[in-house]
Amino acid sequence: MSSHQQVRNTLIKRRKLILGIGCSALLAGAGIYTYTQTIPNSKRIIEDFPLQSIRIAWPKNEEDSLLTIAQEKDFFKKYGLNVILVPYIATSSQALESLKQRHCDAAVSSALDWLPNLLTGMPAKLLIGISGGNFRLLVSRKQRIDRLADFSGLKIATRPNAQKERLFFSILLRRKGLNPDQNVKWIEMEPEELLPALLSNQVQGIIGNDPFMWEILNNANKQVFELAGSQSGSWSTRINRILGISNDFLSQNPTIVKPLALSLYEASQWQNKHLQQTSVLLADHSKQMNASQILSMLKNQNQNIIPINNKLWEQVAQYIDEFKLLGRISNNVKSSREARQFCLNVPI
Repeated sequence: MSSHQQVRNTLIKRRKLILGIGCSALLAGAGIYTYTQTIPNSKRIIEDFPLQSIRIAWPKNEEDSLLTIAQEKDFFKKYGLNVILVPYIATSSQALESLKQRHCDAAVSSALDWLPNLLTGMPAKLLIGISGGNFRLLVSRKQRIDRLADFSGLKIATRPNAQKERLFFSILLRRKGLNPDQNVKWIEMEPEELLPALLSNQVQGIIGNDPFMWEILNNANKQVFELAGSQSGSWSTRINRILGISNDFLSQNPTIVKPLALSLYEASQWQNKHLQQTSVLLADHSKQMNASQILSMLKNQNQNIIPINNKLWEQVAQYIDEFKLLGRISNNVKSSREARQFCLNVPI
């Protein structure tokens, strides 16, 4: 073979080698590109959502599973949110009062507390439902009470200032044909008095919400049982607590609705898949229950109820219909129209 031919063959081999390396690099680059587009990392997401701050009045925030997850698992951080919690908010009513006084930008409250305020002109919009209800009606196993209609002429006890619990069960009683204001006698008692009063037949039912009612049910399950509540039937998919934002804050910070909604939605998804880990997180903040007891309660509750957009306003419209049923508002109110006006439309 001539020297000229040897040089030519060597050049051809080099070209093939360079071409092979180039194709490999191109394919590898395409693979990396596909991966980064499909599974964006935290840094990429934070760049897409610039840092924004919001003050939220969140009742009993140290006991709230969704908030605990959103904070400790960095879902707020992921979407560039600096969430500042207003201190000393123990009740739904206090959260709304804080919003009215402009001590916060957003509030978490029961739908049963939001609606009377929104229907009378409160300048706020509802963003996202964050949990279902955990209301329970407990009765003694010794009593012959098998259905809600049996409570006609009987007594039901609540803790002091338990208006929304009473309102919730008033809706249930009204749907069973009873007038909750005339056919049932409501009594307020201190928390420690409720179970003894029920077992002694001083009252025939006690109502409340978790974790308080779960502790009673769990510790005295041989003596009492749950007759009705928000864990079953059509109520098992209904929202209770909703996060709403003041109109003033929205006008100045319109871009905050999407990251706030996404962070809470993803926190709810995480909780639904990791109940055991959630119970451990909550146990660090609970004085009454350990992780095992909390896990048992979470498994008994309805998880991942977090409606937004159409699903949210549809449920708000249902609540407006139920306020009509109780005679709290006029039947002339257009439920769907009002609900749409109260709820934000989030571009997600």
